[in-house]
Amino acid sequence: MKAITKGNEPISLTQHRANQPACYDNLPKDDTRISLLIEQGHICCYCMRRIPEAIKIPGSKIEHFLCQEDHSHEELNYRNMLLACLGNEGSPKRLQTCDTRKGNLTLSQNPSNNIRNIESLVKYKPNGEIYSPDDKFNTELSTVLNLNVKQLKDNRRAIYETVQNRIRNKVKQHKTNILQKRFLETEKRKWLNLDNGKYSEFCMVGVYVIDKKLSKL
Repeated sequence: MKAITKGNEPISLTQHRANQPACYDNLPKDDTRISLLIEQGHICCYCMRRIPEAIKIPGSKIEHFLCQEDHSHEELNYRNMLLACLGNEGSPKRLQTCDTRKGNLTLSQNPSNNIRNIESLVKYKPNGEIYSPDDKFNTELSTVLNLNVKQLKDNRRAIYETVQNRIRNKVKQHKTNILQKRFLETEKRKWLNLDNGKYSEFCMVGVYVIDKKLSKL
């Protein structure tokens, strides 16, 4: 899960909120969806899967971190909005993920909370399992968001192994700790950099593996 830095809301959302009666249902959503897509580097706010750019037939859902049913006063608050993948919508619940699985449930941690960085609360095992040292959030990752469904675990495991193998093969070419650290920091920047406005899918798995190695130098 990657931390999200919220930017300014689109002008169309500001204008819509000023016109009464204004609600989320009658909001023209294209500008808001595009703004969220750019803000998140084209990855899902929860699972980090790639979100397609198509707007007319969107492969994404505008997620209200505080659900509309219980927090109707927040439904047009841009800071309460994130962009999620479709989360296997239409599949049995056991296969659903992200906002589709979450529904009206509440999470204890928000990817866009700039007070407590979500990245410090999320870790990954070599088998692709996502977990948190925070007990409550750890439970939510599996039960509320279902982020340990097999498909996602397999995808994360593949990234974990790819980065781990690259480090194992390349770091030994650098004879000193200083050179090894420099190499690893360069690799980390690759995972954190945007390519044509997009983060790599599951980018924080790569960062996590590199950080583990850096901590040992």
